[in-house]
Amino acid sequence: MIGDAATMNNGQSNKWQARWNKTHLHVSRLVEEGPLRQSEALRDEHATEAERTYTTFQHLVGLVSALDAGMGLMGMIGSIVMWRIKSKESPFYDDHGREAVNFQLSLFVYFIVGWLILALFTLVTLGFGVVLAAPIGGLGIIGLIVLRFVGCIRGAIAANRGEYYRYPMCLRFLV
Repeated sequence: MIGDAATMNNGQSNKWQARWNKTHLHVSRLVEEGPLRQSEALRDEHATEAERTYTTFQHLVGLVSALDAGMGLMGMIGSIVMWRIKSKESPFYDDHGREAVNFQLSLFVYFIVGWLILALFTLVTLGFGVVLAAPIGGLGIIGLIVLRFVGCIRGAIAANRGEYYRYPMCLRFLV
C-alpha cells in the first residue's frame, strides 16, 4: 500500500515536471520577446476550471492594495500566500502566482524608490521642493494605482481564459 502511494506520487511528480518543463519553454518566450498579441496568446490546454479560477484570484488579490494608499503591502502578502499554497500542484498555478508576486513586488519597489527620490529632492532644496514633491508624488501614486488596476484585471482575464500572462513594467525578482 505504501509502495503504491509512493509510486503514484512519483508518477504524479514526473507528470507535473514534464508539463512544467514544456510550459516553461513556451512561457520563457514571453519574457524574452515581450508580450504577445491577443491572437498569439499562449494557452495551457491542461489548465482545469479550478486552476483557472484560482489563478484569476491570484491576480485579483493585488487589487486589495488599492486600499493602502498605493503602497502594496496587503496585495503583496496575499499574492505570496496564494502562490505558495498551490505552487507545487501545477505549472499553471506556479507561473501565474510567480508573475502576480513579481508584479506586486515591482509596484512596492516603485513606490519606495519614488518616495525616496521625492524625499531627497525636498531635502536638497531645503524644504522648498515640497511644493513640487507633493503634486508629483500624488500623480505617482495615482499612476501606480492605475497600473495596478489595469495589470491585475488583464492578468485575471488571461488566467480565466487559461492563458499565460506577463505584466508590463514588471521586474522579475522570482524567475
